[in-house]
Amino acid sequence: MAVKKLLTRTVKNPFLSSRTIARYRRKSQEEIEKTERSTVTEKRIKVYTYTRVSTAMQIDGYSLDAQKARMKAFADFNGYEIVREYEDAGKSGRSIEGRLQFQQMMQDIRDDRDGASYVLVYKLSRFGRNAADVLNSLQIMQDFGVNLICVEDGIDSSKDAEKLIISVLSAVAEIKKDNIRVQTMEGRMQKAREGRWNGGQAPYGYRLTDGELLINEEEAKAVRIIFDKYVHTDLGANGIAKYLARHGIEKVPRQNGTNTLSDA
Repeated sequence: MAVKKLLTRTVKNPFLSSRTIARYRRKSQEEIEKTERSTVTEKRIKVYTYTRVSTAMQIDGYSLDAQKARMKAFADFNGYEIVREYEDAGKSGRSIEGRLQFQQMMQDIRDDRDGASYVLVYKLSRFGRNAADVLNSLQIMQDFGVNLICVEDGIDSSKDAEKLIISVLSAVAEIKKDNIRVQTMEGRMQKAREGRWNGGQAPYGYRLTDGELLINEEEAKAVRIIFDKYVHTDLGANGIAKYLARHGIEKVPRQNGTNTLSDA
């Protein structure tokens, strides 16, 4: 304000040339802009960002980097200052248990560590997929003057009506997660009924071809002997292992190891 008054008095001074007045005007304008920028910087709202992915979400394109980039762009556009970032990689949203960075963020909010006003998340489902956890965590945040912004969902919990939206969406996210789990189990059961393999390395004695388990005759010899000795004799696991060793029957090496069958 003092700069503006000085500029006014300078312009009205009849003893200064127009060139001098113009120079004062430029310098004064620069000072005004510098002061305004400084004021804006001091008043920037401080925020935390929280990112989370499970393995499935990484495949679907919600990578940690993609979430961070979107939230940074949002913060820059709104003039927010990101003072701390929290990240839980490969963690399920069904519970806050095991999400160490989420728990640290909540503790920092309780401690008022940075004076943050908001937590930014990419979507509500990144904050959590358990309705009770989402609402309880949000209530704790708000008790300490911190609100939640879900960038892609367009949700700001500081607005009264949007807490109801959060309640609904968190319940929907939980139902969706349950449906995914049920569908996944149904898919695995159907594969098993069709005699197809559900994933991972083929068990010893088999080879995996186009998603189906086929007998590997080279390995099957040992498997058949083990089965026969287990069913028709009193030999236990150690006895069968010693029998295999005595007869020179060894495990056919695979890429994951070269131990013999009798090493057990």
